[in-house]
Amino acid sequence: MNTLPSVQKMSQAAAENMQAFQSYADIVLNASERLVSLNIEAARTACSFASSNVPALGDDVRDQLTSRMEVQSKGLEQAADYFRNVNDLCVKTQSEIADLNTRRMNEVTESVQGLLDSFAKSAPNGAADIVSAMKTAMSNATAAYENFVKTSRDVAESNLAAATNALQPIVAAGKTPRKAA
Repeated sequence: MNTLPSVQKMSQAAAENMQAFQSYADIVLNASERLVSLNIEAARTACSFASSNVPALGDDVRDQLTSRMEVQSKGLEQAADYFRNVNDLCVKTQSEIADLNTRRMNEVTESVQGLLDSFAKSAPNGAADIVSAMKTAMSNATAAYENFVKTSRDVAESNLAAATNALQPIVAAGKTPRKAA
């Protein structure tokens, strides 16, 4: 029995797994870097906003209310923009990981199908049905995973749209304060 091909296959699988791990690590580290950058920029903007938008004290209550509503509206716009950016980052990272998972799953599926093909060649009579059933199961699992990924992306995008739409009336209400009677 020749074990050299088996050792080579195991070595190749280990190298592929290390490469996949490196890809996952790169995705997570890049996302973390972008999130830290986004948080620093948000903190910088918030400090700048707080120091430059101090409402003036005056005698007219209507002017004070209008001024404060404008400041709150700007703050809500900045908060909405920040959360939109964070959500975009999460969706993009999720998409990158899903793409990597899909590639890895396709590679594993091809490998298992190759193994099943080599097993079918040396298997006893009647094993072809088992091999065929296993290939069908693998095909169905791959299709189910791809459907799950697509559905997850659609849900994430619709949640982002719903959150954005929910914030629009709040931001718009801050821009047009009600007139006091």
